[in-house]
Amino acid sequence: MKNEFPASGRDWIRALFFPPKCLCCKERVPPDRLFCRSCAKKLPEEPNRRVITLDNGQDMTVLAPFAYEGGYRETMLLYKFAGCRVMALRIGAAMAGLVGELPERSWTVTYVPLSPEGLRNRGYDQSHLLALQVARHNGLEVQRLLEKVKKTRTQHELGLEERLTNLLGAYRASEQAKGKDLILVDDIVTSGSTLKECAGALYEAGAGLVCCLCAAGSWVEQAKAEETETGVLLRWM
Repeated sequence: MKNEFPASGRDWIRALFFPPKCLCCKERVPPDRLFCRSCAKKLPEEPNRRVITLDNGQDMTVLAPFAYEGGYRETMLLYKFAGCRVMALRIGAAMAGLVGELPERSWTVTYVPLSPEGLRNRGYDQSHLLALQVARHNGLEVQRLLEKVKKTRTQHELGLEERLTNLLGAYRASEQAKGKDLILVDDIVTSGSTLKECAGALYEAGAGLVCCLCAAGSWVEQAKAEETETGVLLRWM
């Protein structure tokens, strides 16, 4: 995985007052780096990759730059639950580099939205912020094409079978998805139930091809790890 961050002049100036930190160990790093030298040596050569078969028989590619573990897990927790929304700039940059791993299409970026209640409680939609960075670094457009229309129970409180049914019918896709090839962005992915439900809604609305990018992938064995409203457990290949 790449360690470079396309730092602007503004980023270098900001670093004088708010030095950026390694996404894994919190050591200070130059503005044009995502990881310190020690952590950079441990970066995986290939992204976490998964293929999920949807109910319509379509195979959907899911990519994440890193596993949800160690120091990177702590970074994700700060980003999601401690109000550190600025981290989306650097996490999103790592995700953006994975677009080149997807088939060549005229992509539009969309994302798994929080419910209105979740957005009010958190103050920002973490997946939306990541989607903005994925799009910005690749010259793509972001569109909100999904809406959460059903109140669901918190995923991490449920067993695996309950997780698979909890989200049924929870998302509705806009008719604007028709004919578009879409990159669906989420934060942490585990079982894939949320992505499967959202992708199914997009295909029902007439989407051309749907592929997914996530900030982190969690292993099935980490079933007790913290999850968000948009996360579920997934076994990576």
